[in-house]
Amino acid sequence: MKKINIFPQISLLKRYLISQLITPLLFSIVIVTVVAESIGISFEQFRFLVEKRLSFDILIYLHILKLPEFIIYSLPIAILMATIFTYQKLSENSEIIALQNCGLSLYRLVYPGVIIGLLLTILILMLNEVVVPPANYKAAITLEKHLNIIRENLRNHDIFYVEISNDKTVNLGSKRKYLKYLFYAEELTNIKMKSVVLLIRDTERLKMIINSQFAECYSEEYCYFYDGTKTIINANGSYGKNLKFDKISLYLPNISSQFKADREKLDHREMSLYQAYQQLSILETAGDRQNFLKLQVHIQKRFTSAISSTVFAFLGSAIGINTKTRVKYNSFGLTLGIILIYNMFQLITDILVVSENISLAWVWLPNIVGTGIAGNLLNKKNSLLI
Repeated sequence: MKKINIFPQISLLKRYLISQLITPLLFSIVIVTVVAESIGISFEQFRFLVEKRLSFDILIYLHILKLPEFIIYSLPIAILMATIFTYQKLSENSEIIALQNCGLSLYRLVYPGVIIGLLLTILILMLNEVVVPPANYKAAITLEKHLNIIRENLRNHDIFYVEISNDKTVNLGSKRKYLKYLFYAEELTNIKMKSVVLLIRDTERLKMIINSQFAECYSEEYCYFYDGTKTIINANGSYGKNLKFDKISLYLPNISSQFKADREKLDHREMSLYQAYQQLSILETAGDRQNFLKLQVHIQKRFTSAISSTVFAFLGSAIGINTKTRVKYNSFGLTLGIILIYNMFQLITDILVVSENISLAWVWLPNIVGTGIAGNLLNKKNSLLI
């Protein structure tokens, strides 16, 4: 009976190189994840445990929920460490020289490492969208519950919502933004906002003022105002008709969305990409430029952090592979140094983007620089053989 080859496209060389990478990669993932999680949450939670504010079983449960997030953090670091270690080991054993004597270039030899990095990139994107946000949300709600913190009650006084719109009557591609709605509530109790004032205006002037005893925005699109007055503003700015009402509803989808988002209070780590883009739209409508830019950077970093696995795989392979058997690197120390430089570079870039000194596209610069360094290094090593 003819044997069926499950992976007919993978050559024997690639299988060998991949097999050499798998064990160091898995070991690195475990070590980096344990260290990252211990530094990230263990110290703070241990303090809660000592103070009897958290039980041991809750502590373990929180660690399990936070595990996917720290695995994602560990994957780029792990592939960098694994590729440096593996290709350096192959170089020390003269296997790289032997393979080159068979006519193989360094580019073909680093290919399996880059493929593993690309697979990790896909895995990070999937985990970051499907697993990590709900796990982080569950962990946060669990911790808040046992610390007697109610997320919905964190903001219940002096509530402001605004909606900024564009003047669509302006031609020639120029747009002028103006304040369309200003919503203020003195207090929030049981989803009811008390002592509410709503200012409504168009591109030219204030049109109407609504005062009500309380209001609700539990609908996706409408807000309901109770026991109040509706004051019409005349064209000259004077007060016009003053109409009393028991209940009125206004179509305020953006205000309702802001209220809903404010009640949920999702951290960016608790959002899927779909939720993040929804929140981005809300922040743009509200004219919250600072948080809008921060969320934009976070969304881009979802992609850049995933791509960094492929970049680090390429960089680690280029560093580790060598035709000189005497060249040795401390893979752990080198990995730590590269990660520190990369994160510092990324932090500076993020700060400059949020402060609007550079454009959002610069968030990709660390990955571009890393790829350029890896390609240049590999090209120099390969050219020595020609």
